[in-house]
Amino acid sequence: MNKEILKKIDEIIKLIEESPDYQKYLKLKEEIQKNDEIMLMINKVKVLQKDVTHHIDKEAELNTLNNELNNHPLYREYQNILSDLNNQYSIIENSINKYFQNKLN
Repeated sequence: MNKEILKKIDEIIKLIEESPDYQKYLKLKEEIQKNDEIMLMINKVKVLQKDVTHHIDKEAELNTLNNELNNHPLYREYQNILSDLNNQYSIIENSINKYFQNKLN
């Protein structure tokens, strides 16, 4: 039985990986990684986030850079598809959890 379950999980994962949204996400991710301007902004955001976490007054600079990054069309499209995928995965996860809760209770 466990092998059957694992096989079905593999099938679900394969369907997800082959989905147009996931393929688009991978393409956008690759484009972003090749875009030096966006990668520089992302890395600066990460550094500034750490600084803000450690109470270094960089919040205004972080907000400005985040706004600039979020206004970049490629990055915005990437964030949108990532959000869509996360929502889809959340729905799948919730459906599976609900199914097992109903079966076990």
